[in-house]
Amino acid sequence: MNAREALEISRKVKENVKKSIKKIEDKGVNVGMGKDGTPTKKIDKVAEDAALEILKEYDVKIVSEEIGVVGDGDITVALDPIDGTFNASRDIPIYCTSLCFSKSKYFRDVFLGYVYNLAVDVEYYANNYAYKNGKKIEVSDESSIYCNAIVYYPKKDYGFRRIRIFGSAALELCFVADGSVDCFIDLRGKNGFLRIYDVAAGAYIAKRANAIVTDLEGNSLDYKQFTMEERLHIIAANRKLHEKLVKLIK
Repeated sequence: MNAREALEISRKVKENVKKSIKKIEDKGVNVGMGKDGTPTKKIDKVAEDAALEILKEYDVKIVSEEIGVVGDGDITVALDPIDGTFNASRDIPIYCTSLCFSKSKYFRDVFLGYVYNLAVDVEYYANNYAYKNGKKIEVSDESSIYCNAIVYYPKKDYGFRRIRIFGSAALELCFVADGSVDCFIDLRGKNGFLRIYDVAAGAYIAKRANAIVTDLEGNSLDYKQFTMEERLHIIAANRKLHEKLVKLIK
C-alpha cells in the first residue's frame, strides 16, 4: 500500500462515517464500554462500525478506540472514528475522523495522516507534505512565547498571549499545521494522557507542515507504538518556538 492508496481508503472511510452519523438520534447516549476503558457513546459506535466496514476490506491491522486491535496485516492503521465526541454529541462543530497509516507498529514508519472535520467538511492530510483542502500548508513562523497556544492544561501562567482548548487533539494539531495557532501542548497525566489513535494523524500532518513534534522533554515520537497501551505528552510548534517551549515547560 502506498500513500495514494491510503488516501483513497481514508476518503472512503470518511464518507461512510459521515453518511452513517447523519442518521443518529441521541448521539451522546452511552451504549457500552470501549477497549480503552472509557464509555462508548452511540455516535462513537456507529462511526467506528462505518469505518471498519471499509477498512476490513483491506489487509491492515487496525488500532481503534472502541474495538481495540483487529486484523493482522503488515500495514497498521490508527483509527479514531470520532475525535471530539463531546463536541459531536452537542453539535459543536469541531470533531473529526482521524486515520494514520504506518508500515510498522512505530510512528517513525507513518506514510499517511488523514484528518477530516466532519462538521464543516475540511480535509487535512499529509504524505511528503501537508495539505488542507488540497492546498499545501505550513506552521506559523512565530518565535515568541507571547503566542497563541492550545494547552491541556496549564499549571501556571506561562506567558502565552492567549490559550484555547477545542476538544479534538487531531484537529488541534492540524490547526498548528496550518498556522491557525502557534503551538499545541498536552501536559496531562504522569505518563501522558493522549492515546496513539488520538494524535498520530494530526502529529504527522503537523510534522509534514514543518512542525517539531515531541514529548515534553523534546524527545522524538518515532518509537511511540500503535498499541492500546501507548500514552503521550506532546509539544508541537515550529522549530524556534518549540525549543523555547521545551525549556519553558521544564
